[in-house]
Amino acid sequence: MNDKVTLLGVLLFLLCAGCGGGVWYMNGKLVELQSQYDELEQRRVDLEQSTQFLMNQKRVFTESFTALDAYKVSTAASDMDFYSDVQQAARTHGINILSTRQMGVSRTTGRSSIALTLRGDYYNFAQLLAQWRNLQTTVRVAALSITASRTPETNGEIQADVTVEAVVKAK
Repeated sequence: MNDKVTLLGVLLFLLCAGCGGGVWYMNGKLVELQSQYDELEQRRVDLEQSTQFLMNQKRVFTESFTALDAYKVSTAASDMDFYSDVQQAARTHGINILSTRQMGVSRTTGRSSIALTLRGDYYNFAQLLAQWRNLQTTVRVAALSITASRTPETNGEIQADVTVEAVVKAK
């Protein structure tokens, strides 16, 4: 009977030791799997954020192209009409035209260019730029250089060298 009790004690000890070893082994595996899960979860969050960023960029590009498709370029009937519109807008705002140089119509782009040297009040000049933008003909300021006039008779005025362009209808 004593041998049976000892044998049962040894088997019970081995069973408890096996269970304890199994729990310790499974705990190590559980910690390893938990770290892999955390890593995969972080990658999933990162991928969701980058996907959302790319979707936002796609939306912005799509909206931009839609706006560009809706943009209409109004062409000038002739080179002289364009020149007249630009000159009239300058006179309306009290800007003095010191010199003009029509550069003609480019055969490759169909654009007419006018180089102007203007003198006047800065705020009137800013209004002139806004009016050019609102002309029936689509006008683009290709080059702009502004300097302050330093002569006593031009108190507080600016002098600007401007090149404006517009697309002229083909003849």
